[in-house]
Amino acid sequence: MNVLNQLYNISPYSIKCLMASAKGSLLNRLRYDKTTNLRVDKYLERESWSKSDWTEWIEVKQSTILSEARQYVPYYQNYWSQSNSDFQDIKNWPIISKQEINKYPDHFLDIRFKKKDLYQDHTSGTTGTPFNIFLDKNTVKEQYALFQARVKGKFGIDLNDSWAIIGAQRVTPIKQTKPPFWVYNFSSKQLYLSSLHIAKWSCVDYYNAIKKYQPKYLVGYTNSIFELAREMLDENLNFPLKAIITNGEPVSSIQKNIIESVFHCPVIETYGQAELVSFANTFPNGKMYLSPEMGNIEFGQKQKIDGINFAKLISTGLLNKAMPLIRYDTNDLVQDTIKHINGYLPEIGKVLGRNDDVLTLSDGRKIVQIDGIFTSDLKIRYGQIIQEDFDSFTINIVLENNWNDYYKSKLISALKERLGEVKININIMSSFEKTWAGKFRVITSRINS
Repeated sequence: MNVLNQLYNISPYSIKCLMASAKGSLLNRLRYDKTTNLRVDKYLERESWSKSDWTEWIEVKQSTILSEARQYVPYYQNYWSQSNSDFQDIKNWPIISKQEINKYPDHFLDIRFKKKDLYQDHTSGTTGTPFNIFLDKNTVKEQYALFQARVKGKFGIDLNDSWAIIGAQRVTPIKQTKPPFWVYNFSSKQLYLSSLHIAKWSCVDYYNAIKKYQPKYLVGYTNSIFELAREMLDENLNFPLKAIITNGEPVSSIQKNIIESVFHCPVIETYGQAELVSFANTFPNGKMYLSPEMGNIEFGQKQKIDGINFAKLISTGLLNKAMPLIRYDTNDLVQDTIKHINGYLPEIGKVLGRNDDVLTLSDGRKIVQIDGIFTSDLKIRYGQIIQEDFDSFTINIVLENNWNDYYKSKLISALKERLGEVKININIMSSFEKTWAGKFRVITSRINS
């Protein structure tokens, strides 16, 4: 960076934008090509199918997935070498968890694919367990075509529209108190806004960036968008968009009202997993519909909450051939009913996904989704962040084997890179107390409790 600056007198911000644009160009080629519009059309065509059409399509698709997994995926090869049951009956397959996959990650990869050719994604999910997902290139293209057809297209968003995202990538040093708190990716027409600097003192700067780059829609964690909208509302600032697309957490009615009042557009709530085993989103009519192409879901253990029947969501992924996950326990709760009217996608009720607390720092910043510090190379089985005070945090961890001070130092550094100079206590535990659904809060703020 310093060399470029000296040779061409390019500002550090411009260099960041160039680097982001170069990466964006690579991702665009991975996600989209000349077949994208045809893929989108196929998703739109299937929306008018009857219930019997969907049942038949899912049965054929799932049958292929089961056959190929049994034949080409080492974990399932081993399982079926010891079983004489009918492998085409989904109930004869084991329910798998993220923890089971983390024990033998490569055993879940289809041997017909070379690992180096796959796209790697990462999640920690609702259980705080680090997890790497591998996708073949066709799956990536299908994933983004589905998102265009079912989410963006429904609200008038075009493929080439400029956009903004609020994310946890460290695009700005955490100690920085002057803008920019963002970087612009010219290849993707994407304004990447830091989720780590949203505060009362910075909201005007965020607003000015949005006004400068003129995005048509905004994507991000529900709580991050809400915190920005709330601060903008206090400053009487607003900016019209085509839509707000939320992920990571459910949207409350209060959040929805404030976000819509600031950005003058509908809020699209999405639900899914980086593991690509299920996906749903709200449509313009306010209802949430499943996309069956992503996965075939079944309901597990049930419980009544506030008078509503919920069940654990277990799903078999139908999209990702490179890493097929069969009867994957998402650890999420959904209403245990699905309405499927002919000519429509299946409608799903309320989703109780992740709903972590917001971290409030002494300088006024509001931060969510900080659990990206729990990466799979830290030899951690579970991780949990507890905010004790404005500048004091406890990290509870359950360890894998061979954990040492190197990993401890790396974990502390990762949190400080995001929060600044805060006090951090590492608490090693043998296990976490979980709910009946196998969950625990990954992030808890005792300031707000």
